[in-house]
Amino acid sequence: MPFVDPSDIVEVFALKKPVWSFKYGPLMGFFNIMHDGLGFRSKKTGLNYTMEWYELDQLFNCTFPHLLEDGNLKWCNQGALCVYDGINDTVWNQYGFIKKVSEVSGSQYNQFANWSLYDNNTAIYYETWSIYNNNNTDNSQIMFFDSFDCASWVLRAFDQLYAVGAKFDGNIKLNYTRLNLYSHTPLLIGNYTQIINSKNETLINGIREFYKTFQKRSDYLEQFTEAFNEIFVKKEFYFYYNDLYWYLTLKAPFIKITYYNIPLPGTK
Repeated sequence: MPFVDPSDIVEVFALKKPVWSFKYGPLMGFFNIMHDGLGFRSKKTGLNYTMEWYELDQLFNCTFPHLLEDGNLKWCNQGALCVYDGINDTVWNQYGFIKKVSEVSGSQYNQFANWSLYDNNTAIYYETWSIYNNNNTDNSQIMFFDSFDCASWVLRAFDQLYAVGAKFDGNIKLNYTRLNLYSHTPLLIGNYTQIINSKNETLINGIREFYKTFQKRSDYLEQFTEAFNEIFVKKEFYFYYNDLYWYLTLKAPFIKITYYNIPLPGTK
């Protein structure tokens, strides 16, 4: 983690580009599936730094577990903050953007850097889904579970920068991608050991069959058909969050990608 002279002035940048732009170019951007990061530039040294929160074992592996031959489930859903020298202007600007949102003192930046280390040591799991009770944007909407991804890290980081004294540019408007499921009140099932020890074969087989649908395979059409059946016909989803499994009874619109504006802290 880079630290700077306390008397330095550090510029803060919002970074955004389509997910998997290295492979698919702007394609995901057409569906508002975007990746977020932060950039920092020391005015005293001219050095740049990029911070991004990533899944460590590919997005699909963080979203669904591996179903082993013995029927057990293996999750590879670790996430972590990646910090490296430089800001690749070409990569971010080609299909996305780099926008300056604030300046902080070196002392303020160093407080943020210490928070980033703490956050990285305590927030170790990636979560793809946000779970809501409905698709409304008014007070009737309840969030049951929040995603834990690149965008949520950026939002936490902005809040922390604001907490140490950052003033943000209110003219900058930033939208964030969420992959949402819509459900009636989630039902807690328990952790995997509790589920196995329950001897409830209907439940155990139901979870295994559900995740079997989402194992990687060569027949994409068959897999899509089975996934469609689970979500839109059976209207069920076994959701894993912080080592616990929840049963979701889905309701319309079932699943949706949203890209809403969230104001920078301290701005309207």
